[in-house]
Amino acid sequence: MNIHEKMDIVLDGWVITEVGIIDKSKYLVVAQWDNDDEDTPYHDKVDDKKYNHPTRMMSIDIRNNKIKFITSLDGVTGVKCDGGRTSNNIEAFFGSFNGATYHLDYKKNTFELEEILMHPDRVKAHTSRGINEIRLIGEHFYTIDSFNEVHRRDALKVWTFLSKEPKEYYNKISEDDAECLASFSEKEIYFAGEKGSLWSYDTKVWHKVTEIPSQGANFEYIECCEDGKVYAIDSHAEGVAVGRGTTFRYVPMKKDDPIKGHILYDVCTFQGKVYLTDGDIYEFREDHWVKAEIPDVYGSVEHLAAKDGVMFIGTPYSLKIYNGKETFTLYGERKETEKLLGQQALNLGLELIDKKDEIIETLSDMKKL
Repeated sequence: MNIHEKMDIVLDGWVITEVGIIDKSKYLVVAQWDNDDEDTPYHDKVDDKKYNHPTRMMSIDIRNNKIKFITSLDGVTGVKCDGGRTSNNIEAFFGSFNGATYHLDYKKNTFELEEILMHPDRVKAHTSRGINEIRLIGEHFYTIDSFNEVHRRDALKVWTFLSKEPKEYYNKISEDDAECLASFSEKEIYFAGEKGSLWSYDTKVWHKVTEIPSQGANFEYIECCEDGKVYAIDSHAEGVAVGRGTTFRYVPMKKDDPIKGHILYDVCTFQGKVYLTDGDIYEFREDHWVKAEIPDVYGSVEHLAAKDGVMFIGTPYSLKIYNGKETFTLYGERKETEKLLGQQALNLGLELIDKKDEIIETLSDMKKL
């Protein structure tokens, strides 16, 4: 059974709600049971029970034709995910809005529930440890929630609270929720949120960026791009803050910008450029957005992720992989002219990326001589 047939089985009856990447051959997908009819709930064959709103989290290894998944049956919602290679492991993390989280460990071959423990004051107040963003940065996973709290995972079930200064700022003004997190490395992390909230972290101190206008700049996404700049994107694409460190400029979108005022679904950086989707995929060009020229993508895109020279593109019912030149379909409805991610095409695509990596490494070595 090939990867397409396996995907058709695993995702039949499910709607895709999030995607992520470990590396160029390993991908992450989150899906929810696509049925609101209480009379026909999801039937779990493991415990022989029926559930109305389960969530399925999976890892797809397309090089080795393997799918690993776990189905949460306890109302997990708003799941975010990320993964990658650390110095001695390959791992991924799925963090949910209600605090239930799952850790995927390739070395141990485990996919287990790992609850992130809250501060005792949060427990007493019955507040959620809801995760707005989770990222693997260097050797650690980092999370951010709506209370301006940034945590770093230092060991199994050990999460270190990092954001004392932003937390104090949040308590003073009461409405400055943090929405997103990005980084160039563990020594340079950024997060952003409502009312122009934008912070940078240097492993010791959080620095607040004060140049951003405090009114009307509700940052929904932030990305650290390969071009060396940080991009914080305003809600409904009203504007973009561009800069680094504590020096940023705010670029408001013109009235005729194609996505100004639209609902945004996701953002990623790919090959030195910033992309977002409102159903269609757009690329940022200095002070405006233009529709991206990505072949065999037909709209309804809600999920983007990029790493290792590939972009992972998801709609509610399809998944595609773009290598900068060609687009391959991993799952979903396919047209006759579309390139199927068959094993031969897959190997060719991965070989091209491998060669590109080798060329970059060779050029880097030559510069050192």
